[in-house]
Amino acid sequence: MRKLYPLAIAAGMALAVPAHAMKPGLWEITSQMSGGGMPAMPAMPAMPEAQRKQMEAMGIKMPGGAGGAMSVVVKHCVTKEQAENRLPPQSPEDRRQRCEQKDVKISGNTVSWKIECSGDRKMSGTGTMTYQGEESYKGESTFNMEEGKRGPVTMKQSYSGKWLAAACK
Repeated sequence: MRKLYPLAIAAGMALAVPAHAMKPGLWEITSQMSGGGMPAMPAMPAMPEAQRKQMEAMGIKMPGGAGGAMSVVVKHCVTKEQAENRLPPQSPEDRRQRCEQKDVKISGNTVSWKIECSGDRKMSGTGTMTYQGEESYKGESTFNMEEGKRGPVTMKQSYSGKWLAAACK
């Protein structure tokens, strides 16, 4: 189960970086993930200290009680080339899981897509993102995957991004 969260987070992060209309530089991406079919994660204070520190180091914040939405805040550098090519960067986890965006559609300031991952964790999903100028966006996505004996799991993610600076640090 622990591998399920990083995969979905990584896929969501790759999708959360806009495919167009963005400034290159340092971006802060905030996402919240929840899933009706997922078991409750232990509350952050109840986790073993090493695991809690590892999650905090990755920018993962969780509610005080078990079972709430998981929140992730990360800083991500978008290069000039990525912004010019209108291609979202792919995370190492997405490459490892062989995730591919398909059926990308742009309508005005909104982008929609489908994603399929064919690695050791099969996953598919859809998402939309709406730009609010070149310095911010909001979106949401839904991921479907098989979780062993538990069967199908659906996770929902909402996210927002804001441009912080021209220089990545």
